[in-house]
Amino acid sequence: MLKQIVVGLAGLMLFLPLPGAVARQAPVKGMVWRAPSDVRRAERDLRLMRAIGVQAVRTDIIRDERLLTLADTLGIHIFQELPVTYLPAETLADSLDYALRELGAALERASRHPSARTFGLAGFADTGNPAACRYFEQLAGRVREQAATDIRLYYTTLFPQHDRCAGSVDFVLIDGRDLPNPVALMQKLRDVRAAHPDVAFGIGALGAWARPGGPEGLRTEHSLQWQARYLEEGLNALLADTSEAGPMYVFVHRWRDEVPNLPSPSHDLDNPYHKAYGLLGLHDEQRPAFEVVKGFYTGRQTVFAFDSGPRPASETPWAALIAWGVFVILAGFYATSPRLRQMLPRYFTAKGFYRDAVREGRDMLLGSSAVLLVALGCSVGVMGVVLLETLRTEPVFAALFQWLPAAFQKIMVALLNQPWMLVLLLGSLYALILVLWSSVLSFASRRRYPLMPGQAMMLVVWPRWPLLLILVGAAVVPSLVHEQALYGVLVLAAAWIVFTVVATLRTVFDYAQITHMPAHKVLLVLLGNPLFTLLLLGGLILLRNRADVEFFTRLITLD
Repeated sequence: MLKQIVVGLAGLMLFLPLPGAVARQAPVKGMVWRAPSDVRRAERDLRLMRAIGVQAVRTDIIRDERLLTLADTLGIHIFQELPVTYLPAETLADSLDYALRELGAALERASRHPSARTFGLAGFADTGNPAACRYFEQLAGRVREQAATDIRLYYTTLFPQHDRCAGSVDFVLIDGRDLPNPVALMQKLRDVRAAHPDVAFGIGALGAWARPGGPEGLRTEHSLQWQARYLEEGLNALLADTSEAGPMYVFVHRWRDEVPNLPSPSHDLDNPYHKAYGLLGLHDEQRPAFEVVKGFYTGRQTVFAFDSGPRPASETPWAALIAWGVFVILAGFYATSPRLRQMLPRYFTAKGFYRDAVREGRDMLLGSSAVLLVALGCSVGVMGVVLLETLRTEPVFAALFQWLPAAFQKIMVALLNQPWMLVLLLGSLYALILVLWSSVLSFASRRRYPLMPGQAMMLVVWPRWPLLLILVGAAVVPSLVHEQALYGVLVLAAAWIVFTVVATLRTVFDYAQITHMPAHKVLLVLLGNPLFTLLLLGGLILLRNRADVEFFTRLITLD
């Protein structure tokens, strides 16, 4: 009993150096943790974390007071976060009543547990918009009225340099994951401090994802050893910084990897691929990063040696392989089809002969159109996967991801981890859209100059040949560094839009010339294009969600 009292008093003393003002001391050492549903397992986690020097834990709202009682005894400060994440200012204001209900019960429990008096009010909301501050001000004001004076409030932000709401809370946490190196992280902190000299900041998540079961050694990016060295360099820079520009808190992301349980918890929504950040694996195996954190947090070791491992093998350029395969097939078909070799010059140099051939059904080249349709599907599929692969680490991806229903999130996670399946799916959908529009053209022309589906297919597919150029670009983008790849995929997306618009207009023009259909009916045929329908639907969705569009735009232009 005496031992528990002594430990409890020591734990309470730990909470003293956690004020809202900037501290001239080493940062508080924290861990991002998701409490397991098994209480005994959760208790083992807390004890082990305390044994390796963890002083604070970021987690979801904890409703089981047994864990809070244990945290009181161990001296671990619990940072509980409301499930309010990735919301624009307008939606954030609508969440106030829900946040008050969630926070009210948590505050009632906190009155009995000194370890549980720090709360995150929102995660990665649009705090660059001044309209978002009303949510934090009202929530903080209500807390100050009803709760004890030692309650501390914070939020996590993606806009630290342009943040407008820091004055309504005690401190702000920023994301420090997957940055190129500690120099970039420290520069980010200096920029934040220069922009907001009177605001207390901390690192809400430090870490880099690893690829368990893959090649090992420091030479291999995202190996377990590489992950450990990333944490070693980051902690060495952060924990030694006791200047005013240094962080108040440093939270390592994260304690353990979990089997995905969608929808994701609030602090994992920006990790839709469920990558391995954990110090412990799915079966509680300790990774090299565990020893690094243990050494730094206990103060026993700050230098570590890891095996360099073999030189990593180059990754298979799957996009380039698909591109080469498509062009080889097209070249083979061109070489073996005299009718195709005769028609191609007409398409580019003699438009009238081309339209006459289509109208009269001569040289219809259904086989060539089908091959080109498959090639176009591959091109769009590869571009779509390269686009998603490049954007998956961007905050805007996580914000869009949480729009999806939970069941569809599971499907998307599975597909995003299987690029070949996703290429096939996207390519098939695109080919299906073109086939459907060809059917619309054929059906609409049945009274004047009836076009067979094969004739309509030529009008729809052939003008889209420039999309094959996108396939070349998509094959090059994966070999670029991330910043260049971002610009590359944006250029590809813009080119796809331009090529699609031009090809659609060319199809409609040729169709009108062949069928002599009145202009208003041609317009109806254009509106029957499934891509146009999807574009119109997307535009209506954006108009109805202008606040989200503004938030996404801010995320895209994030520094």
